[in-house]
Amino acid sequence: MKCLYKTLSIFATISCVIWIISCPVLAHEFWIEPKKYKLNIGDILSASLFVGQDFSGYENPYMKSNFSRFEVLYQNESQKVNGRIGDRPALNLIPLHKGLSVILYQSSPSYLTYNDFQKFINFTEEKGFPEIQRKHLSLNLPKKGFKETYTRFSKSFISVQNSSGKDRYSGMELEWVMEDTDLPYNISKNISFSLYYKGIPHPNSQVTIFSKNDAGKVKKSIARTDKNGIFTLSTVPNMSYLIDSVIIRKINPSANPEGAIWESLWASATFKIE
Repeated sequence: MKCLYKTLSIFATISCVIWIISCPVLAHEFWIEPKKYKLNIGDILSASLFVGQDFSGYENPYMKSNFSRFEVLYQNESQKVNGRIGDRPALNLIPLHKGLSVILYQSSPSYLTYNDFQKFINFTEEKGFPEIQRKHLSLNLPKKGFKETYTRFSKSFISVQNSSGKDRYSGMELEWVMEDTDLPYNISKNISFSLYYKGIPHPNSQVTIFSKNDAGKVKKSIARTDKNGIFTLSTVPNMSYLIDSVIIRKINPSANPEGAIWESLWASATFKIE
């Protein structure tokens, strides 16, 4: 069984790496995408884990070694996500309660080696950190062969029977929290989110917004959190949304097993107005 698990894990990792390498992109978002965002009591909640760009990408399988947290949050309790190695979708369960439910996923740290400094420049500029390339050079760090470690912190908001309930900060290092009490249906509405970094609202952080209609057409826009760490999104019916924010920071290479000198934290949230 251990041999099978290792083989499947290696195969899934290689498949994902091949997909990423084949795509001429600057950065790859990670998000949770439920099959349905609105369920009835007794329905199975199925959700996929994606890595890609423009709200389209590679579907990751269930791999326990890939995450440190994977659960569904309700108003007063949580439900751990258990699965079989290689499951796609990675999440398949019957929710315990009606109302607003929040799928939460925190990845295990992953590592990336840069052998092309321009790719590092492109990534940091795209995510709103143009000053990092200058800091890298001022510290006399190498332009090739250096490593970055990255961790994903993802949420997805779904409703069972109704959308009654409130999201809350769950303790992830970088995390979106929906401030509105209920998700709207069939109406246009502004929805506010707070971005928490180390438990504190994070101001002036770049936010990338992807909106996708039922035909699969995607639009991308850029905004920022305000001085209180809040971002407000104007929504319309029959549209799925992915919001994404990244923090990039210098770290001590001796403090991680791969000797990475940069770390990126990625927070995403998905929901749909139906």
